[in-house]
Amino acid sequence: MQAIKIKTPLNVNVDIQHAGVGLRLAAFLLDIVFIWVYIWAMSSTFYRIFGVDAGVFEDSGLYNDSNVFLDILFTILLFPALFYSLWTETLFNGQTLGKLICKIKVVKLNGYRAGFTEYFTRWAFRLIDFWTGSFMLLFFIPIFGEETAVILAGMLLMMSGLVAFILIIRTRNSQRLGDIVAGTTVLKLREKHSIDITILEDIKETYVPRYSQVMRLTDNDARIIKDTFVIARKNRDYTTLKRLRNKLENVMDVKADQSDVEFIDTVMKDFNYYTQKL
Repeated sequence: MQAIKIKTPLNVNVDIQHAGVGLRLAAFLLDIVFIWVYIWAMSSTFYRIFGVDAGVFEDSGLYNDSNVFLDILFTILLFPALFYSLWTETLFNGQTLGKLICKIKVVKLNGYRAGFTEYFTRWAFRLIDFWTGSFMLLFFIPIFGEETAVILAGMLLMMSGLVAFILIIRTRNSQRLGDIVAGTTVLKLREKHSIDITILEDIKETYVPRYSQVMRLTDNDARIIKDTFVIARKNRDYTTLKRLRNKLENVMDVKADQSDVEFIDTVMKDFNYYTQKL
């Protein structure tokens, strides 16, 4: 499994696995299910309320001002499906519903949280990567009729999906075209730990801190330290633990007599102790 090497502000490299093409495909298929369930639900509700059926798209002779209005209204109702990945990734910090289930997440190549600009870029390039066929279906139906439109859209969907598949397995950072342009990739979240691990810990009232110098660290420093610490300890990455320890000793201007794991763990507890007392 390929991994991305993230260099934190503490100059510690952390290896986090890319989401494999299988996980990304599973998330994509789940998202398609959610989208089409929404479209089906909106379609059924719309046609039941207004008493029209899909045949209105095929018979141009039925068109009048009322039908044009209904078509425009129905198109507006499809916007949540059209912008699905954009609003879900923005709302859930880099995850669609499918990604949430598959425990994968969109991040920048440096490992930091992506923003709206990156999510918008990825969404825009889905028209090439994945969604060409599906969304062209909405335009093909009035022109070619439903049966021919489905065939044409299916062909375009397979071709565009093939482009995304090839790019993901061939590029160094497992990126589709939208990822390359946006400067993002998709990472696999590790079990219960995500990239946004909380820095808060339960500290006993009897706890006695050892290093008051931890107050030189910021909340962001502490979050990065804990994220790095949890991943390195889980993977038994002793080199990273040693580098993290050396960096902390340098920043805090201390020389500890504890092991790497004990020292870093104490630093995190001390930080929580002092910040919770403020």
